[in-house]
Amino acid sequence: MPRLILLLILFSHNWTYCQKNYTLNKINESEIKIDGFISEKEKVNSIKTNIDYEWEPGYNTPSQFETSVYISYTDTNLYVGVIAYGDPNNIRGQLRPRDQMEGDLNEDIIFLRFDPYKDARSVFLLASNAYGSQIDLRARNAISDEERYDMTFNAIYETKSSINEQGYIIEFLIPFNSIPYPKGKDQEWGFNMMRFMTIDGTRVANISDKYDRDNPCRICQISGRLIMKNIEYKRKTELLPYISGNLSGNRGSSSSNSISYGKTSNEIGLGLKYDLSPSSSIELTINPDFSQVEADETQIDINSAYALQYPELRPYFSKGMDLLSFLDNAFYSRTINSPSISSKVTSAGKSSRSIILTAVDQNSPYLIGGEDKSYFGEGEVSYTNAFRHQKIINDGAKYGFFTTNRYYEGGGYGNLFGFDGLFTFKKIWRVQFEIIKNFNEEPIANWIDSDDMFSNKTVKLDGEKFNGSANYIRISRQTENWNSYFFYRAISANFRADLGFVPKNNRKWMTFYQGYDKILNKKYLKRFTFSLKGDLTHNFKNELKSRNLDIDFSITTIGRTQINYNYDINFIRNYLGVDYKNVGKSELMIMGAPINDLTFVTTATFGKEIAYNEDLPEIGKEKSFFMSVNYKIGNNISLSPSIRYSSLKKLDKTKSFYDGYISRVSSRYQFNNDLSLRVISEYNNFNDTFYVQPLLQWNPNPSTIFYIGGNQSSINDFSQDPEDFDPFRINTSQFFIKFQYLIGV
Repeated sequence: MPRLILLLILFSHNWTYCQKNYTLNKINESEIKIDGFISEKEKVNSIKTNIDYEWEPGYNTPSQFETSVYISYTDTNLYVGVIAYGDPNNIRGQLRPRDQMEGDLNEDIIFLRFDPYKDARSVFLLASNAYGSQIDLRARNAISDEERYDMTFNAIYETKSSINEQGYIIEFLIPFNSIPYPKGKDQEWGFNMMRFMTIDGTRVANISDKYDRDNPCRICQISGRLIMKNIEYKRKTELLPYISGNLSGNRGSSSSNSISYGKTSNEIGLGLKYDLSPSSSIELTINPDFSQVEADETQIDINSAYALQYPELRPYFSKGMDLLSFLDNAFYSRTINSPSISSKVTSAGKSSRSIILTAVDQNSPYLIGGEDKSYFGEGEVSYTNAFRHQKIINDGAKYGFFTTNRYYEGGGYGNLFGFDGLFTFKKIWRVQFEIIKNFNEEPIANWIDSDDMFSNKTVKLDGEKFNGSANYIRISRQTENWNSYFFYRAISANFRADLGFVPKNNRKWMTFYQGYDKILNKKYLKRFTFSLKGDLTHNFKNELKSRNLDIDFSITTIGRTQINYNYDINFIRNYLGVDYKNVGKSELMIMGAPINDLTFVTTATFGKEIAYNEDLPEIGKEKSFFMSVNYKIGNNISLSPSIRYSSLKKLDKTKSFYDGYISRVSSRYQFNNDLSLRVISEYNNFNDTFYVQPLLQWNPNPSTIFYIGGNQSSINDFSQDPEDFDPFRINTSQFFIKFQYLIGV
């Protein structure tokens, strides 16, 4: 998914040249048949338009291949039929589960982009590849590329496709109530379309209207207008019951024992969603199953002084959750770990948006940020809520306020309040800020065992009261080729976000960045970028913590191969009161898609690094390597092996602080767009553990799911004797089954 986001951020700037109005014909539902073929009746009843322009590598030049689009609507649905002309032998992609685009650099894909409020508060992207496999996401007006896209958004819509001698056809049927939109029977939405394809080894993006590269607002000037009269709002009530079963066993301390299974654990739960209006809803979930179908890919944390952040993969945190995304990470949904009940209300008006989320969490993670390291513990029952209200002035300006609150059963709380905004000046200048204040009383608990201190207070949870602050301001200037910004962050030693993820505090950062980006489209040099980034960090006593410089250079060449080199030099890095000087390292990344069925990414890191977790930290020599490959076999099989290696040795090479690897293989057979069989296996050499996770999954829409699978793991060392190691000697076993079905009323 990150590579898909990288593609999208390159191709989603603003359209300012002209405005296309699509005044649609209203037809009867019976006149539409979603079968992957556009009938003559469907063509006659629709307006016809085209995806006319090439955005990259060309700049508003005519598209090299024709793309015809037919659009109409009924009382409750939007119909879009797309004929993508081209060589059928050059179509890239395959059947896959929705939202899972392994090897996404290879996809031939059509995107429909909707801005119902025409103010860039949220642009909804609904897409399908040439095989009818879906992806949907939400984009918002943000400064940085990483903040712009919300991959957790889900919409229920129908797609069918076919491949023929002229290229491929995709039909979309999109219920109006799958996208939030303003009240009223007569609607005018911002709208345009994109087509991605590969021509002679070059990735090509086509667009339905012209594009201004000198406008850095990524989504706020979608120029097309989709005009529909007298639509019918169909209010939704959704019930989402589930039942699940779990059987676990353990081998015990001896490898000669057989696995002993306990009793089956069964769970039932219910979700309820009721639409208050086309853009507002209320959700309630009782005993929700927040388990993840797929295990997190293990990160190497053996030399990390701070807690690591993992992405949110649970489907409940989708609708409206982009409103709880902050520069500060003041809200991190995975801190709501095991709720017994949770509710969520989202609302949007003509010029505002709001969300309120509440939960009773049975197992509350507790994170304490620090100047040089963080502390983590597992808490007990807590009562949580998060609220944000945002006022939208126009497509380049918005502001809002927010609060998060966590109250622990037995005593203690964490309250956070903030104010934020984004303002645009003269198109290329933007200012973004967050001002946050926290008020805390620690619980009296044994969740964290440490004798460390922060700001004359103990890290140990002993009921102390404190308050802190976190302030952020970012000023940026961006044109087609140049990107500059200044970013100031100040997080006090007493700052804590009980519903967020802030592992570092007591520091004031100043970051300066200057980058240059140029599309050349030459045979061997398609594109190159160059950037410099400098950071200067002090603590709140104005003691120097770090001074470093990042130099980054990247080129894109034949075979859609991108080569990136980064050099990071810490001229000084203060850790636990010791100054470490001239700690520098290089990283080389190569990624590409040399043939239709293969994509790869590999990185190599070498240089100096601090051994943070030693009793006496010191500078060592680091070597790290990562490689991941995605290979498609036909239209149904996908193989994705990867290996992640890392080592750190003393400068004189007499000792290794750590040396190991994590290998992972994911394989999938896709029977159709809804049904798949997937097997993941992973071996962690750092602690000699292994697991294999088979899963049969049926997932016809974002909410309905049936799966049966298991986890076969070696969670402990197999033997004190390395000679006795057997990675296939499983000592824990789990089998699970779940059925969750969306009932629409």
